[in-house]
Amino acid sequence: MDPMSTLIRSTEAAALLNVSKATLYAYVSRGRLGRTTGADGRTSLFSRDEVIRLAERSRRSPSGPRATIDVQVSSAVTTIDESSLRYRGHEVSALVTEHSFEDVADLLWSGGVVPSGTVWPPDEPTDRAAIDTVTSLDLSSIGRLTVSAHVMAARRPDDSPAASAKRLLLAAPVALGSERRTGSYALRLTAAWRRRPSEELVAAVDAALVLLADHELATSTLAVRIAASVRTTPYLAFAAGLACLEGALHGAASAEAHRFLEACADDGAAVVIARFRSERRQVPGFGHKVYRGVDPRYPVLLDRVRRLDPDGAAMVDAVVAEVGRVMPRQPNVDLALGALTWVAGLEPNTPIFAVARIAGWGAHYAEEVAERPVRFRGVATPIHRGPEDGG
Repeated sequence: MDPMSTLIRSTEAAALLNVSKATLYAYVSRGRLGRTTGADGRTSLFSRDEVIRLAERSRRSPSGPRATIDVQVSSAVTTIDESSLRYRGHEVSALVTEHSFEDVADLLWSGGVVPSGTVWPPDEPTDRAAIDTVTSLDLSSIGRLTVSAHVMAARRPDDSPAASAKRLLLAAPVALGSERRTGSYALRLTAAWRRRPSEELVAAVDAALVLLADHELATSTLAVRIAASVRTTPYLAFAAGLACLEGALHGAASAEAHRFLEACADDGAAVVIARFRSERRQVPGFGHKVYRGVDPRYPVLLDRVRRLDPDGAAMVDAVVAEVGRVMPRQPNVDLALGALTWVAGLEPNTPIFAVARIAGWGAHYAEEVAERPVRFRGVATPIHRGPEDGG
């Protein structure tokens, strides 16, 4: 951000850009616009010069259908601002208290009134038999989900986006080793890691699934939409999203938070945090591009962790307090998910995030196929090499 520029509030910035505040914060999350925090620690401020430059670039953009990776994507699935997250207009903090993951997934796909008491049927025996073969493959958990998506694409190429998302979700517990075929979805999934999971653990996993079901245009979701734009099947578009989640900088954030908490428990939070700072490494599970304070998903999920293991949650509280003492960073949902897997004794790479996000992808795929096809295309800047560069 230009240190000499006049700083303006979000209302004025949105007016200069002629966009909503939700779109303004989407620009921040995508790195198109910088943001700083006022002296009160709450107010978001923007460089007026930077906002004006962005507005001018937008006005100079061609009005025709020229394809570009920088295309503005209109979406009614999720709305994010600096303090809240909503699915189809419903606050996620309320949804997670009153509804199951099945309810929320159906809300994302239908776009209507949030259902209540949704019960999903068992997976179909023929699908299960096909997915059972995946469990013997020497793959990561997300790798198994990816192969399952390809298996389902071959079996059911004509499924709708919602049906594809639901079938892949039903296949996920099977691919991950669960033998449960009935009960809530969270129970079926958690049984992949605990044969007889406690009610508290199942409730915590259900909350995590709801909170992580979508988050606007994250990298993996954009990959799903790009695949949808060239009219691949929903299953193969989900495979594209899962491939992005295998990346260390996207799907592994909670695993890093898990290992960080583990180290804090062993060596002490102050020692571990000092080590991260001396090595100029970002402390896992803290900070967010959009939320100006605490990630709104964090306290909701940590509350479920607290019910599961009060002592473990208290240790997380102590870590958050120590981080807050030495740096202006607020906890995010990755820390809460890492806390869940850590206190429950699950593997750091337990793919709760990946499974949850399939629900949102079904909604985004359906939106994308209503748009003109092949609307995403990057524009390369030529690199001119001289003879000394080896031609």
